[in-house]
Amino acid sequence: MTTFAADHDTSRQLEQLDERTRTAWEDYRASTTALAGPDYEETELVSWERLQRSLGELADERERLAGAAVSASADGDA
Repeated sequence: MTTFAADHDTSRQLEQLDERTRTAWEDYRASTTALAGPDYEETELVSWERLQRSLGELADERERLAGAAVSASADGDA
């Protein structure tokens, strides 16, 4: 794969991660928006934990992607 193709693929994957991050936050907000009192408290806790899990997974994917991009770039320089 050429460096340009690898860079384009990485860029596309980063855009997908950004979109998935936005979606995770939107899902969190949507799950708690219309609630109040005990319903809010209970739902917010579960939603927050789900959001944090999703954001952690996305951060891991972003880290792997960044590491792969650096590795591919180093291989291309050789």
